Amino acid sequence: MTFIDAVEELAVRLIERGHTVHTPHREEVAVNWAALTEGEALSRKRGYIDRHLDLIRASDVVLVANYDKHSVSGYVGANTLMESAFAHALNLPVVLLFQLGEQPCQLELASITHSVLGGDLDALLLHLNGANS
Repeated sequence: MTFIDAVEELAVRLIERGHTVHTPHREEVAVNWAALTEGEALSRKRGYIDRHLDLIRASDVVLVANYDKHSVSGYVGANTLMESAFAHALNLPVVLLFQLGEQPCQLELASITHSVLGGDLDALLLHLNGANS
């Protein structure tokens, strides 16, 4: 969610080219998790997760916008790893925007990744357009 603005910019570029795009729900960014009870936080987080997994079910491909974070290039956090594994279980291609950097889940994510775009969104567009022709 740190990169929600960048993700939405990617979505606009894909939508402009005729693709349907699902992004995480922006309202999660504004949640003050510390102000919630444990039960409230668990319930709210589960709702966000369930809604996002439903969006993945409705997708043809999952693009992971793995920007640099925490001094790790191509960072992937716990939520993204979970979502990527879910997509893999549904036999959906998992595409990384950038090469993975050194991180605890590097091997796991690399093993389910279909391709890495090297930051070139047009490479995804070529793949999608080829799949739709």
